[in-house]
Amino acid sequence: MQYELINGAGVGVITDPTPILRDIKDTFGVSFVLPDAGAYVALFRDEAGVEYRATIKDSVAKVPKQILTKNQRIGLTVCKVDGDEVTQAWECHPLKVGSFLELRKTQWQITAGMDDRELCARLAEIEKAHARTQAEFNELKDENLRRADEFAQTAREYAESVNGLTKALASVKTANETLAKGYNEAIKVVNDLTGRVAALEKNYDPTIIK
Repeated sequence: MQYELINGAGVGVITDPTPILRDIKDTFGVSFVLPDAGAYVALFRDEAGVEYRATIKDSVAKVPKQILTKNQRIGLTVCKVDGDEVTQAWECHPLKVGSFLELRKTQWQITAGMDDRELCARLAEIEKAHARTQAEFNELKDENLRRADEFAQTAREYAESVNGLTKALASVKTANETLAKGYNEAIKVVNDLTGRVAALEKNYDPTIIK
């Protein structure tokens, strides 16, 4: 019997449903595929809700003998711990304890606790979850395509705006150059007139009448 703890999902699924068939005096062990290194404990719960703790060592937890007393379903939770603090937990599929021989309650077997009906219900649940996830994915895909179109439109409008501004800037630059040229020519005229006026003032003699 082996579980794999799905990291990030909070569940442990049975990957090897091989029943454990041993005498009560032997040690029952459930193995786990752990997501990473660290300290892990397994919490077994009987039908009365009594919880038994077992340390997972070398990826195996010994099944407490207290639950090997009658036919019952066993709940199982695996916790990753750091000292007394639980840092992560996985709810695992239940186990089922049954007597190997109904008349001999000294030999037990541990099997997967989910029957065919529960497995079918679980499969239906997974299929529904997959359908919801697929629908959400399609919605996100459509939204992404819509935003991509909006971005492309915005990029085109921006390019057109930049192009228009570039042309306007070029026009303003040309006008400025024309104004600057006219201004410089006007300055030359003013300077020339100023020089002529200065020459007239220098040579002006009010006593001479022409």
